[in-house]
Amino acid sequence: MPRISRIKGEFSTYHIIMRGNERKKIFLSDDDKERFIYTLKRMKDKYNYIVEAYCLMDNHVHLLINDNGNDISKIMKSINVSYVNYFNRKNKRTGHLFQDRFRSELIDNDNYLLAVSAYIHKNPVKAGIVKMPEKYKWSSYNYYIGNDKEKDNFVENERVLSLFSNQKKTASIDYRNYVLQFEPMYKILDIEEDMFLYLKENNTEYIDSFETAQRLVQRELELKGKTFEEMSKDKEFRLELLKKLRKNSNLSLKEIGQICGGVSQSMVCKLLKQ
Repeated sequence: MPRISRIKGEFSTYHIIMRGNERKKIFLSDDDKERFIYTLKRMKDKYNYIVEAYCLMDNHVHLLINDNGNDISKIMKSINVSYVNYFNRKNKRTGHLFQDRFRSELIDNDNYLLAVSAYIHKNPVKAGIVKMPEKYKWSSYNYYIGNDKEKDNFVENERVLSLFSNQKKTASIDYRNYVLQFEPMYKILDIEEDMFLYLKENNTEYIDSFETAQRLVQRELELKGKTFEEMSKDKEFRLELLKKLRKNSNLSLKEIGQICGGVSQSMVCKLLKQ
């Protein structure tokens, strides 16, 4: 089957995902993560691209990159080849390290730019590695909120922060609040696969469909001795179900609301934030 050409544009921003082959780890130590960051910096000097955000997980990487008029495929190939050569040499191995080609999507508006940056920075929290994104060392989040001014000074966060305020300190505070409250309202590239991997790695029951979620809610109702109609009156119980479905599935907020008694999408979002 022929490969489909990537959608590219001049001076475009991309959300990029690089995964380990067969979902295996691409980082075995902190030194490996340091090397990948060094590779990002070195290739940035070569191609003059802009790194707007990143997060390194053990078996995958999320990047927010503006190609600055360069070919994104050449950029990613250079990063890939350089890091793989290092990794294979260090671990005395051969063969592919990354899964097929990198995956990418164009960022075409400011709202989506904000959402993707928050999604990237909240990856470690979704994975259950940390409770707060600033506790994770291997992302650009701390640079965004002003906690790390040296390690990630190659990251250019001005465009994202300027969407909140022209005053950097104020913008950093507002961005932190935005990320902490962030719940994706629409599908972000690969969010389903990320959730699947996180939940599997943390031995959590993954709810793989609308029907499975319905069965789970019915089981919970039976255990509580409640009817479906009584669920909407018990706000604490309903909130518990909302949180469980949000944590363990990739269902949309609209679908979660439908399963939990016809709650509107906006209300589900409001309740989850509380």
